[in-house]
Amino acid sequence: MKKLIITSILFFAATAIFAQHNMIGGTWNINVPTNTTYLTKTSFAGGKIDYRHFVKHKNVSFGVALDWASYDQYFPSQTIQKPDGNGAVTSDFVAQVYQVPFVATTHFYFREGKMVKPFAGIGLGASYMEQSLFYNVYESDENNWGFVARPELGAIIMPSGNNWGILVGANYSIATNKTELINSDSFKSFGFNLGIVFIE
Repeated sequence: MKKLIITSILFFAATAIFAQHNMIGGTWNINVPTNTTYLTKTSFAGGKIDYRHFVKHKNVSFGVALDWASYDQYFPSQTIQKPDGNGAVTSDFVAQVYQVPFVATTHFYFREGKMVKPFAGIGLGASYMEQSLFYNVYESDENNWGFVARPELGAIIMPSGNNWGILVGANYSIATNKTELINSDSFKSFGFNLGIVFIE
């Protein structure tokens, strides 16, 4: 996983160096899971590296983005079916989820003012998830890949005369990662991001 993140960072950096009319930035992500039968606790442990190439003389950009989010939640005592199907365990438990989506993005930029560039976009790609349940003396793990779609809205706020700005945004992520432990066939969440971007 660390190799994937490092490789992606190097890719973004190389792309930014050799491309023109581009943006690269990093944001802090807050994610709110919406799978009501599973995680409900908001994650403040998330981030995103975002690269966008602007089509010259058009209000459109194409790019790539790498996100990560970590969830950790305690649940009171309940009965859980054992992974091997032989019996059940009644215990409190802790659920941990680590998600890394890697998506290709397209954004459209609306009529902008001198300082604000509002946008709407979508990201499509792959989502890697590590999901663990810790209960009694048992641990159950599921690591898998899924497809992810993420529509988003936001704005880039650029101080006059500078090539850097602040990005604020919100998105809704739908990933097809399955969790057989809890009979879930997707992972969904709202995301809010705030960070700094550089535009050349």
